[in-house]
Amino acid sequence: MSAAPPPSAPGYPGLGEGAWTTAEGLRTWWTEMGDGAPLVLVYGGNFGSPAFGGGNCAMVWSDTFERLAASLRVITYDRPGNGYTAVPPRPEDYTMEYVIGHLVGFLEQLDAGPVHLLGHSRGGFIVTRAALLRQDLVKSLTIVTSGTLGPGVGMNAVALAGNPHSPFSLDGMKWLHSGYSYDPGHVTDEWMQPFVDLLEGEQYRAMMEQIEGERLLERFFFPQLQRDKRETLRWLEEGRLQRPVQILWGLTDRTVPVRLGYDLFDILARHETRVTLSVTDKCGHFPYREVPGWFDDMVTTFIEEVEADV
Repeated sequence: MSAAPPPSAPGYPGLGEGAWTTAEGLRTWWTEMGDGAPLVLVYGGNFGSPAFGGGNCAMVWSDTFERLAASLRVITYDRPGNGYTAVPPRPEDYTMEYVIGHLVGFLEQLDAGPVHLLGHSRGGFIVTRAALLRQDLVKSLTIVTSGTLGPGVGMNAVALAGNPHSPFSLDGMKWLHSGYSYDPGHVTDEWMQPFVDLLEGEQYRAMMEQIEGERLLERFFFPQLQRDKRETLRWLEEGRLQRPVQILWGLTDRTVPVRLGYDLFDILARHETRVTLSVTDKCGHFPYREVPGWFDDMVTTFIEEVEADV
């Protein structure tokens, strides 16, 4: 990939200019900033749905990207059907398997050597399974409040029921993300508005019409995700990961109980000595925004230690 993005690529506030590449056959948006060890950030959610904390595009990192880039080469991208990246080509591609294959393809195109992967929420599952499938591409993992990867059930549906606004509106997005947070003060109009703008775009609306009309999530995404989660946890229990792992969790995350983080740590620590779990108080689902100083220190220190061990 060229580090000089073409002028035609759009950008997000806080992320600088974007660039285009092709991964898994899709026109894919990406961006990078800084020098140092390569860190790829993977957000949560799935296929643009605002109902799952973690966002629907790389814009979630707007307040994080430049801070981490002070000491690292920070890279992020839009997943299939999210943000500026194209939608999956076939109905049966609306699966987590396709999303993970797209990440693997992106890393191959990036050609940055083994990278450090950081996945938030559902992104934690994505980076872990990608590492299990292609360990040659991955140097370490940071997993942030991931109920999808945790050996249990998240509480999204219970904790965030009853949104009084349209979930696609600015008020609805703010209500949802505030519910994920310990202190909703970080959920600003400036952070939320770009998400709303994308949700109103032609690509997103057409995709959601297809998803809802053909029941793609019910038919493909969730059934396969359940199977893949069982398989992934079995692989972890068998000790297949063999990579340094850092787990970060918000103690007061109402949607992903901290016990899932402890259970995940127990599974990983049976086979890998380079595993840590760090929990911070008065923090919900977005530690990278709710406790940014703590989050940045944990990420950069962990990567520095892994790099020193190589």
